[in-house]
Amino acid sequence: MTPLSRTRSLHWLLWQAIALACLPILLLTFLDYREQRQEALRALDGEVGSTLLAARLGQEASLRSLQQTFEIMARSDNLRNLDPQDCSGLAQRLLRSMPDFSDLGAARPDGRLWCSAQEAGPDADGPPTVNVQGWFRDALSGSGMTAGEVITDSVRGPQLVFGYPVRSRTGQLQAVLYAAMAPSRFAQLMVRLELPAGWNAFLLGADAKMLSYWPEGSAPAQPDAATVAAFQAALAQGRSTVELRGFDGHLRMYGVSRTGSSKTPLLVAVGAPLTRTIERIEQAFVLRVAVLLALALLSMLAARYWVYGLVDAWARRATQTLQALAGGELAARMSAASPVRELAMVEEGINTMAAQLQQRRRELLQLSSAVQQSPVAMLITDAQERIEYVNPAFERLTGYTHAEVLGRHPDLLNAGTTAPEVYVQMQAQLRNGQPWSGEFQSRRKDGQLYQEKVTIAPLRAEGAAVTHYTAVIEDVTAQRQVEAQIERLAYYDALTGLHNRAWMHQHMGQLLQPPPAQCTAALLLFDVDRFKQVNDTWGHAAGDALLRCLAQRLQGLASAQAGLARMGSNTFALLEPQLGADPVSTAAAAQRLATEVVQSLVQPVTLDEEQQLYVSVSGGATLLCGTARTAAQLLKQAEVALYRAEAAGGGMALLFDAAMQAQVDERATLEMGLRQALDQQSLVLHYQAQVDAQGGIKGAEVLLRWPQGPQGQPVSPAQFIPLAEDTGLIVPLGLWVLDGACAQLARWQAQPQTAQLTLSVNVSARQFHQSDFAAQVAAALARHQVQPSGLVLELTESAILGGLEATAARMHALRALGLRFALDDFGTGYSSLSYLQQLPFDELKIDQSFTRAMLQDPASSAIVRAILMMCRALGLTVVAEGVETAAHHEFLLRHDCHGYQGYWFGRPLALPDWERQHLAASQAVGAQA
Repeated sequence: MTPLSRTRSLHWLLWQAIALACLPILLLTFLDYREQRQEALRALDGEVGSTLLAARLGQEASLRSLQQTFEIMARSDNLRNLDPQDCSGLAQRLLRSMPDFSDLGAARPDGRLWCSAQEAGPDADGPPTVNVQGWFRDALSGSGMTAGEVITDSVRGPQLVFGYPVRSRTGQLQAVLYAAMAPSRFAQLMVRLELPAGWNAFLLGADAKMLSYWPEGSAPAQPDAATVAAFQAALAQGRSTVELRGFDGHLRMYGVSRTGSSKTPLLVAVGAPLTRTIERIEQAFVLRVAVLLALALLSMLAARYWVYGLVDAWARRATQTLQALAGGELAARMSAASPVRELAMVEEGINTMAAQLQQRRRELLQLSSAVQQSPVAMLITDAQERIEYVNPAFERLTGYTHAEVLGRHPDLLNAGTTAPEVYVQMQAQLRNGQPWSGEFQSRRKDGQLYQEKVTIAPLRAEGAAVTHYTAVIEDVTAQRQVEAQIERLAYYDALTGLHNRAWMHQHMGQLLQPPPAQCTAALLLFDVDRFKQVNDTWGHAAGDALLRCLAQRLQGLASAQAGLARMGSNTFALLEPQLGADPVSTAAAAQRLATEVVQSLVQPVTLDEEQQLYVSVSGGATLLCGTARTAAQLLKQAEVALYRAEAAGGGMALLFDAAMQAQVDERATLEMGLRQALDQQSLVLHYQAQVDAQGGIKGAEVLLRWPQGPQGQPVSPAQFIPLAEDTGLIVPLGLWVLDGACAQLARWQAQPQTAQLTLSVNVSARQFHQSDFAAQVAAALARHQVQPSGLVLELTESAILGGLEATAARMHALRALGLRFALDDFGTGYSSLSYLQQLPFDELKIDQSFTRAMLQDPASSAIVRAILMMCRALGLTVVAEGVETAAHHEFLLRHDCHGYQGYWFGRPLALPDWERQHLAASQAVGAQA
């Protein structure tokens, strides 16, 4: 069966749509019919109930009339005289006023009838007796009218007889009155109620005998037992109305009940015909259904015409266009637009699809052309990995033609040098349906090896099964060669051919991650002592030859597993992974190896036939199981041991130990604390007074203090200032001191009594040679609005060594701002008179070591006097540091020293204490003058 044979025509679907549209209307029509029918039945039910109630009320009225009649007879004299004729006459008169009753009379207490409204015929046996009848026995024991009892009379037929006892005042029974009602009177009651035609009523006895039936003359000879049972069942279920077929076979709405006046219950039923009641409703329902079906038929005919005119013709055009597209005519289009919006949308979709197919064909042709002309090799295999297609680039890369590889496996290119696990990983990934990318070393048709980068991807059909594999192959031989060269340049030293510092860092990091479980490895550093002297004396070519020779010797001493690298200018690193089995044996082996290397490297190095170099080497070693956890920490430990060996004179090797570690930790703690102190500004400035020859305060020198170090104790400047120099923190520290000094100087210059004071600030060599130092000084002066003449920058001789022209230019630039310079610690460094001649110094400070020794040491005394004489000749102001006694002061004063600074005049103090001590004293001296 084809898919087309399982479809249905538009006409059939249209019929279904109309049927579905008419279904709600039919449902509503049926529900309306049902509601009208129910309403009619409810009205009929009420009418039947009213008729049944009227019958019951009529019966009750007859019984009340009977009660009154009994009471009249009981009180009449005719009855009390017990005269049969008088009593019968009275009964006849009363019976004429009771149309529902057929007889009225009385019986003696012994049950013999002695009075009757009906004339009795001759009875040979005497008057009849009723003492065995139920109504008589009920009257004997009762005091009022008894319930009726159905008595069948051979002459008059069934009678409903009621009794009434008549008693004397003493309660003695005198007579029992009775009245007989013919059940046929029930039909006369129905006549009086004027029931419509088709109605039915009957009175049914307890023994299923028909006592009365209306309309008269149509009573069944023998009631149908099933019908009787149906009425009795409805009564037993407590239903007052019920739809049943009567004894004549017609369906009616019957009201059923039992009479309360009979000792034996009688079934009373009144029925109204249903057929006539709902006939009009059913006719209206049929008419509406017929109209609806006619409208549906007309709608179908109109729709058929519309479908033929609009849809059928359009469907044929759409089919023709789709067939043309399926046949490859991608330029086919639906030209005539349908007036139906939905159909027009389908037309637009078909035309769009055709345009996309046409575009995809163009793209496919372009892709095919691109694959053919691509410089990247490509191949396609089937699911069994048999080659089905290769492009020309593949032929150029491998040397194989398309015909030579067609149907063959790609492993024909396998050179056998690629690791087997690469193929295992590739197959596993492809079996999971995932792309794979990797590299192979393959062999061309001519046998030449090349490196190829391959990306293989599975191609799936609609059912998700892999049908083909496509591979993109790129020749990366040249790229890998370049990368190898780059790696050699990145990780090898060009001069010695050894690994470089970057490789050693990486290698150490690999050994430390994870941290080694056993202490078996050691790092050794070696440095050529005084290598700069070799370069300066013999030239850099000789230095390079020396380094190459030392590298060769180290290679001969290192094990096969060792890592060897040139770390810097003249520093070599040797990483031995297996020296011992425990820390003790490893440390001993490291020390022996380091000593052996040092002794081997001190052998003379022959540069040429006439030149030999004698050098010494220092070494430092550390174990890879100590506190170091990173390559940088490990290298730092080895460097500490190396520096200790160099500081001890060189030519030896030392092993890093706990004492060195303690010093390293102390230095690291101190550095961290200094950085935190700078960030938190917990450093303070102290001031030491500078006085003139008359003893007046001329100014002060700003000194940096660290009142609370990492251990909570003050840290000496001799400790943290060199550390700051080594770590570079001296630059931000110097700027912070300079800014604080300018701020204080501005406050002094704002007060007349302190406006003449100067402040001297120490400037480190590193800070002075910062390219923006002059700009920073100018910014501080401008920020605090300071008169520059009050600021003195103190430079040591180390700050001006080297680059004399640049130093002079920077000093002149700052001097142009108006500030002054002082040469600090003169005489302790490479003192040169040319500095004083070429550089714009205003002041020279004699180092405190000369001042303290000048009274005991003639040489120091002569140096001090010479400095004072020289400064007078050069026009420089002199300030002597370290003036601690009166004798120092008198000696310097006697030789015309201009300024003094030292403990004799005051220790460095915090600003409030300094001002309280020195400014008050200065004002007192001025007042005495």
